Amino acid sequence: MSDFNFTEHKAVGGRFKPVISLGKKSGFGLSSGFTHKYDIKGVVGVKMYFDKEKNAVAFKFLKSKEDGMLSLKLRDGNKGGYIGAKSFIGEFNVDQQKYAGRYTPQEILDDNAGKLFVIVLKDNSAGQFTSNSKSQEI
Repeated sequence: MSDFNFTEHKAVGGRFKPVISLGKKSGFGLSSGFTHKYDIKGVVGVKMYFDKEKNAVAFKFLKSKEDGMLSLKLRDGNKGGYIGAKSFIGEFNVDQQKYAGRYTPQEILDDNAGKLFVIVLKDNSAGQFTSNSKSQEI
């Protein structure tokens, strides 16, 4: 008998990595790790912001309806979600083929918008980029 009290690791997959991804043809996806870490149950939509100079996208998750919010569909059991952002992508001419990939968001507190999750889009047209790290300064 050992003196250790081990707990078996059973969670396989990306449930613990909080990422926001941009698809080549779809909108933005939220990993189950993101929805678990930030507990976004009860969120009804999202406001999105774009900083053209820094090529940054910001997400503000809303628990009540507001004008200009985009839809957010959460999977059952808090296992990730999807933001239908065609209008946002079109308005700001986001080149999905160029910027598609997985991004680790930085949580910031904006003076006007409040709590935001920010990703900085990186050129992935060569297929080498998979995620920006928190070391990326905004």
